[in-house]
Amino acid sequence: MSIEGICNEGLRYIDDDGEEQLIPRANIQDGYKYTIKDTEKKEHLMTLCLQKYPHLDKMTVEIFVDHFMNHPDDMEKNMMNDKEYMKKFKC
Repeated sequence: MSIEGICNEGLRYIDDDGEEQLIPRANIQDGYKYTIKDTEKKEHLMTLCLQKYPHLDKMTVEIFVDHFMNHPDDMEKNMMNDKEYMKKFKC
């Protein structure tokens, strides 16, 4: 039996059934492929987000920016379903 947490292979954890599971490390070669224009857009969004939210780590921001760029409809739907977030706006 091994210890839960990050290891060389990825993230080990114990599921609800008490069985050990492994989430393998990401292969950075499997990342999104962007055009030059989209790469510039991503870098711009990353810069804006990191300036506005300096307490977040860069990898977290990158995950959100990648998701936004590749699934914009999902992001808007999630935002609209977030009642706490939408309280900030008059609709």
